Amino acid sequence: MTGLFDVDTQAQQQAGGLFGGGLPAVAAAASVVVQPLPGTTLASIPAPYQPHSEDELSDQEREDLEACKAGVDNLRNAFWVAGKSLETMSTAKLHREENPNFAEWVWERWEISESNLYRLMDEWRVGEALANLGHKPLESHVREMTELRRQTSDKIAITVYDTIARCVPRVTGEIVKAVVDKLGFLPKDADAAEVGRQVRELLNAPEEQADDTGKGDEVHDISSLSKDSPNGESSRKPNDPKADALAVKDIERLRETLAALQEAAKKINKSAARRAAEAQPNIAVPLIEEIGAKLRQIDRAVTIRLPKSE
Repeated sequence: MTGLFDVDTQAQQQAGGLFGGGLPAVAAAASVVVQPLPGTTLASIPAPYQPHSEDELSDQEREDLEACKAGVDNLRNAFWVAGKSLETMSTAKLHREENPNFAEWVWERWEISESNLYRLMDEWRVGEALANLGHKPLESHVREMTELRRQTSDKIAITVYDTIARCVPRVTGEIVKAVVDKLGFLPKDADAAEVGRQVRELLNAPEEQADDTGKGDEVHDISSLSKDSPNGESSRKPNDPKADALAVKDIERLRETLAALQEAAKKINKSAARRAAEAQPNIAVPLIEEIGAKLRQIDRAVTIRLPKSE
């Protein structure tokens, strides 16, 4: 089941726990990265803010408007980027010079109906959190969890999707709908870990099932979600031998990633990147941008609430 804005061609990524480490190596390499074009990533979209005035747009507002327009143009690749873009333009009234009627303006420019645009504005925070967990959800998948979110919270919906993605080869709208239907009514204060266990039972996925991709790992408990940037974080603590075994695998991933980053940091520097970009920009710039994208992905993966040392 695909939604209006879905291109259901990508293989769903499995979130296999923490990915990466080596912050010093990241910092050393990040200085050579060309920033992504406005509108191509969630970080390039300004957060929703109140309008600066009712008059003509300021230079900054015009820049924000163009970034948000590019973000909506990116709708088929990442609906959460488009959703944030729509909310920022609506809240800040960045459309006021072109058409004071926001819904009408959006329809004329992108042919997104009023009901769809408000749904996108409502869903983007969940999409962002799932993306930060390593998934690339379709808008139709999040839409199937609308009632669940109303009953409980975004945290529970994120846990449900994350658990499904770990237990099946590929997430589909039908699977999400079936799981949500079988879960039935959940209390407002439903426990995320318990809901995760229920989902695994519904999918007949025993907790013993685990492999190198991370499928079958105990579901990450999503930390409290802020209004502007609901990053999912793992607060799971190993409390049994099976969990200890999973932690050993995760430690090995961290060590391997750190070693790879340290090796990469030896091969690249700002001068090399600048020379390459000046000599053959059509080849070098896409490579530099992709390096930047991967570094930011690693950075998001290791941005967690660290336990206090004893």
